[in-house]
Amino acid sequence: MPQLRACLMLLAAALLSSACSTPRFVIEAENARTNTHVVLAFEETVFNKHHVHEGFNRYVAPDYKEHDPTLPGDADAVARALNNQLTNLLPDSRVIVKRTVAQRDLVAVHAFWDQKPGASGGIARVDIYRLVNARIVEHWLVEQAVPENMGADNSMF
Repeated sequence: MPQLRACLMLLAAALLSSACSTPRFVIEAENARTNTHVVLAFEETVFNKHHVHEGFNRYVAPDYKEHDPTLPGDADAVARALNNQLTNLLPDSRVIVKRTVAQRDLVAVHAFWDQKPGASGGIARVDIYRLVNARIVEHWLVEQAVPENMGADNSMF
């Protein structure tokens, strides 16, 4: 009888521990969702509010690496360059997010960057971010100029 009781206790403990564990795919999906929220908040803060330094301080890791060859490689230099660009050259610019795709530690954002509203065709872009602990650690960019007569509502999006 004591052996049966011990076996039942062991079985109950195993069932309880397995019932409380969260499947890996659920955790990965939640991380991808959290990372997407971080990236969208970063893009809104930097590209729409033009609060570049705030966005970098809040959402970017100190060991950030920039892969866009037109920008410097580290977080501080990128923040300074973007701040200059968005403050002095493109003060009215806005990013319009069309869709996002997230998997594990990567988030891709397909967007229209209206650099000079009403004056230019803008830029279709895909930003790819890698995150660690809900902080951006890497960024890649692919972009294409949108012809003047197409704007944000064209078939490119």
